Amino acid sequence: MKPPTLRIIVSVCIFLLYLSCNKSDNNPNNKHYTPEIVTASLSGRVTDDANKPVPGALVKAGDASATTNIDGAFTINDVSIDKNAAFVKVVKDGYFLGTKTIVANANKNNPVTIQLIPKTLAGNISSTSGGSVTIPLNGGTIDFQANSFVNPNGNTSYTGTVAVSAFFINPESADFNNIMPGTLRGINTDNQETGLQSFGMMAVELTGNAGEKLQLASGKTAKLHFPIPASLQGEAPASIPLWSLDETTGLWKQEGSANRQGNEYIGTVSHFSFWNCDAPFPVIDLKGTIRNQQGNNLAGMDVVISVPAGGNSSGSTATNGLTNEEGDFSGKVPANKTLQFKIYNKCHTLLHTQNFGPFTSTTDVGVITVDASVAQVTISGTVKNCFNAAVPSGFVSMKLENIYYNIPVTNGSFSTTITRCSNETATATLVAYDQSQQSSGQEVSIAVAGSSVDAGTLVACGATVDSYIRYTLDGVSYQILPTTDTVRHFVSSSANGNTTMIEGKRAGQPFEELAIFFKGPETPGSYPLFLCNFYFGAEPIQYFKTGDFIVNVTEYGTDPGSYVTGTFACTVRNADGTKFLPVTCSFRVKRL
Repeated sequence: MKPPTLRIIVSVCIFLLYLSCNKSDNNPNNKHYTPEIVTASLSGRVTDDANKPVPGALVKAGDASATTNIDGAFTINDVSIDKNAAFVKVVKDGYFLGTKTIVANANKNNPVTIQLIPKTLAGNISSTSGGSVTIPLNGGTIDFQANSFVNPNGNTSYTGTVAVSAFFINPESADFNNIMPGTLRGINTDNQETGLQSFGMMAVELTGNAGEKLQLASGKTAKLHFPIPASLQGEAPASIPLWSLDETTGLWKQEGSANRQGNEYIGTVSHFSFWNCDAPFPVIDLKGTIRNQQGNNLAGMDVVISVPAGGNSSGSTATNGLTNEEGDFSGKVPANKTLQFKIYNKCHTLLHTQNFGPFTSTTDVGVITVDASVAQVTISGTVKNCFNAAVPSGFVSMKLENIYYNIPVTNGSFSTTITRCSNETATATLVAYDQSQQSSGQEVSIAVAGSSVDAGTLVACGATVDSYIRYTLDGVSYQILPTTDTVRHFVSSSANGNTTMIEGKRAGQPFEELAIFFKGPETPGSYPLFLCNFYFGAEPIQYFKTGDFIVNVTEYGTDPGSYVTGTFACTVRNADGTKFLPVTCSFRVKRL
């Protein structure tokens, strides 16, 4: 058996501790941080904001990488990583950079789960005049100075429109533990490691007209306005350290502070990454093992640790991690506090609650016994297309016990073995997809009981794939189709009017990605093509729109689940202007 670790990342709001221990030099639990490089393996799953698997995402750790399969799973073997801050990054078109930082076991497999944040366009501003954008869903605002943008490749000044994508990560939201970048640990200005309690995080990304990533110029700053969640306003201090995520180490780095004005924190930053308003607290190392009443190690258990009520930590939150194949977990937890452990199965059913501590130094809590059964089931079947022939290539999307799975179909057959949450009879819903014919079938329900289930013959026919981007580049035809590929739509409003963005990325290799921007109201009509960029090939070459072109929009639904449909033709060039290629494109994309 291989004993991967559980990453436990704990966020605890300790306002009194923050006030008394802000000078952490005197605290023995806050040590100068030095990386400890080990060899280990990583495996896990990447999901989207609807908890569905994300295929075709690029996962990086150390100097190694992998691409998620049809079910969003990945494995990276024998990579050199920091034992106490093993940093995993996920790149996928249409999403912000996905990251998780875990405590890893050397020479073993370590489980990681990452949920991606959709990249949402907050607004467009002029690089020469600057301005402000409002982050969607009451996520605060960002103020930009005039003439403050550069292309970091070459550090050249940028003039043009700046597209600002931003998302506020609320520490009191139900999915905070899943989407939070990195881990709630940081390195302060004295190079000491500390735990962090977040009062609000922000993801920001700047993009130029040609799709290039932008940064702030030297000597220029931007002002971030973080709304303070209502449940934390009563204990939010007047000033709080400001931290940016170090995308090399995976730990937060203290950079200045943010001041409270009313019910928001305002901080000034000189570059963009993820930013975080946090109060620090000391941490210790903790480990243990989870087994059931029969003495079996329990893998895939979701462990949540927090400071319970009455622990001088009102408004506390906690994050979660998964036990390994031997039921082991290890991680960093708050020192000198009573800790509450809550253990859930993969369906998030609460199995066990127990208090431990307080602990002042490295601790092994030993074996925690929970009442849980483990059951595996193999589900298999066949898939036919509209011509009653075996589907050569496709997948079956299955939902069982509130968890989504994508099962590959090869030569008309599919099969998968999964670990269930219980032995009780449950209902699974399945939908078959034929990727070659761009069609899908009707949802089918089956009863799941025992160790083997025959789903019978599914039909991938009856519904045409309703979202797509189809285009020709230099006379060669291509298409980007959900669910395996990424097809997304966003719209932003500013003083200059609405901007619609259509994005697509094909899963796997060769690399294929495009971004389309056009300006105009959310109604059918003909509008100026503002941006049209392609990234293409095994070693991606970027192509940019050249000239003025029109997008003809024939359908523009206004409600979530409706569609935006259109066509255009344009000419694109490569980066050095030596090659010009004709493009025609049609798209139909569902609104989020």
